[in-house]
Amino acid sequence: MNVSISNLKHITIVELVEVFNDSFSDYILPFHLTEESLSFKINSELIDLELSVGAYDGARLVGFMLTGVRREGEEVYYYNAGTGVRPSHRGLRLVALMYDYALPIWEKGGKKVTLTLEVIKGNDKAIKAYQAQGYEISRDLLCFKGDPREVHYIDNNIVIKDVEEVCWNTVTPFWDIQPSWQNSIAVLNQAKEDVRYKLAEYNGEIVGYIAYHKSSGKVFQIAVSKAYRHKRIGRLLINDVVNMLEKPLLVTNVDHRGSEVVDFLNKIGLEMYITQHEMTKRVK
Repeated sequence: MNVSISNLKHITIVELVEVFNDSFSDYILPFHLTEESLSFKINSELIDLELSVGAYDGARLVGFMLTGVRREGEEVYYYNAGTGVRPSHRGLRLVALMYDYALPIWEKGGKKVTLTLEVIKGNDKAIKAYQAQGYEISRDLLCFKGDPREVHYIDNNIVIKDVEEVCWNTVTPFWDIQPSWQNSIAVLNQAKEDVRYKLAEYNGEIVGYIAYHKSSGKVFQIAVSKAYRHKRIGRLLINDVVNMLEKPLLVTNVDHRGSEVVDFLNKIGLEMYITQHEMTKRVK
């Protein structure tokens, strides 16, 4: 076996989809990507294929590490957007070899370098492997899905509006928790063609908002001003999205410390179906 490590800049979407689905065919949480969904993932999650890594058996791609990149001044953040190895090539330390290849390159990216990833709670083998690379668990992220209970409620003082974008300086003070990478402002800005927004106004004042995918049912962000909570504004925002999309919702990677958000999602009838650990590593 002739295994080599290189980047993914010359790999096609067809090849990536095939190795991705093969690598995750026996995963704890089975899922399957199409060329369209992987293309969306690469674009929206700021994945740079030149800074992503592949393990090759001859010319065949047998392992991969997709890398999202975000720069803020002199600091650079690298996000492990997906790591997998074909079942036929496990036990060969390919993930460790891919890290050995990538780390020296990533370290040159900025004066401060932080790595982050998510791993399903209970996937002890993967957790130990990442801990061996120097990652530490930073927080737990909860994932919800389901059909919210319909709200039969009208308040003439509350108006829900569709808007093309939101003013982040206006709505970020509503946050109790910081979004994960996949739900971050940078990702929403990058995926703007597929992201839609609704604002809630109370007597003309912006008091809440929701950001969601235009067709899939995924909710990226929802928040209500602390001064206007418990007035069913969040429920009205959710209700408006459900009535428009007519499909179940998916709300992923909610910080477990955001007790009000978690309580809200439970109360509207969503099911918490999995917990992920967010793990981080400061390189320098």
